[in-house]
Amino acid sequence: MASISDCSVYLPVWKLKREEIAKATGLPSMGGEKSVAHWDEDSITMAVEAARMLKGKFEAVFFASTSSPFKIKQSASFIASALDLDNAFTMDFSNSFRASTNALITANELVDSGKFKRVLVVAADCIPIKPGSLYEQIYGDGAVAIAVEKEGAAKIIGYNSSYQPLPGAWMLKDELISFDARLDAIFGYASSIQRSAMSLLGKLGMSPMDFDRIVASAPDPKSYEGLLKAVGAKPQEFFFKNVGILGTAHPMLLLASQLDRTGRILLGSYGEGADVIAIEINEPVQTNLGRMLESRKEISYGEYLYNKGLTANRDAPDRPSIAKLWREEKSVIRFYGMKCRKCGTISYPISRCCVECGAKDYFEEVKLGYRGKIYTFTIDYLVSPGNYIGDGAHPHCVAVVDLDGGGRVLFEVTDTLTDFKGIECDAEVERTFRLLFEKNNFRYYGWKVRLLR
Repeated sequence: MASISDCSVYLPVWKLKREEIAKATGLPSMGGEKSVAHWDEDSITMAVEAARMLKGKFEAVFFASTSSPFKIKQSASFIASALDLDNAFTMDFSNSFRASTNALITANELVDSGKFKRVLVVAADCIPIKPGSLYEQIYGDGAVAIAVEKEGAAKIIGYNSSYQPLPGAWMLKDELISFDARLDAIFGYASSIQRSAMSLLGKLGMSPMDFDRIVASAPDPKSYEGLLKAVGAKPQEFFFKNVGILGTAHPMLLLASQLDRTGRILLGSYGEGADVIAIEINEPVQTNLGRMLESRKEISYGEYLYNKGLTANRDAPDRPSIAKLWREEKSVIRFYGMKCRKCGTISYPISRCCVECGAKDYFEEVKLGYRGKIYTFTIDYLVSPGNYIGDGAHPHCVAVVDLDGGGRVLFEVTDTLTDFKGIECDAEVERTFRLLFEKNNFRYYGWKVRLLR
């Protein structure tokens, strides 16, 4: 069996109190808060943010999501490009809230067989939700990335998978999520998890008492607590109160919360059946989960609707063609600049002539740094973020940034709405992969900057 050697979590900077939702919709508040993506974030960008925090290269990238922004386009290949991976095997896992554990099991098999030495499993969801529905308070946004290799601190010692074709959670093409989860919660969840777990324990010759902790995704927190109490186990932190349920990323979030303590754990993942994975943590694996939770800011319900594109009319002027984006993929997505072989000046974007000495076709391509300092900036109310037509309330903020290692680059500043506190000259910022704009039914991605988290 393979091992988990590293783990990283990404949560958007925004959090929304459920009381705010209740005031606006009239529904009772479930208490706590949920994670909310910025307007330029989706499952692809959050996956890149989670994955880029892991060190080292990967031979394969497995992406799990129920909310990929593309119906026909492999997201894993996009992620591999943004991570600047060469010759990586890529695969998408979708259509189920247990797609992430499907991906983890597949990664385990391929690493254990010797096919790949190191595999990236990244799960992310940014589920489109109908405003005023019950699920508006349930689902949050986020991503988790896991490195799987032969040797690591957390050993996968076994797994079992079963299916149960109940109606389950569903969303038809191009619709907002809205379904009745009571059938799943009452008849599907507990029986599926227990059936998979008992089969796995039989294979391993173990009992529930041989495990220190049990965590499992669920349709709602009460179902999770009921399952654990039924088997006499202590429910671990489910993160509903401060994050919400992150769709297929939620089992990975629960796993991330357990990796910093040694012991054996059972990880359950539910979705029209269940995956149960037994993991033995021999050495603590430190994650950034605590930092992600602590570095968030509150958002109002109105701004939440703006972020979800439900109150803004984002009309974009003409943009570069899709073919141009393809031609400049190394510069735009992988973010390479140029270094003049004559004077050593590093600049961006790549062009034929050096901006300093004018040397023509005499440069090498170099990977640009992730962090830097603001040289100068401007806030423009005539246009909106993404350089869309302005609405007068959400200004477009851009900054010229001197990157660590060289290169002065113009970026859009993100993770701001109307408050620009901290955006000043010499402020430290970091690159973040985001949606640049959407035009002609295509989404254009690239790099922006944000204040350090």
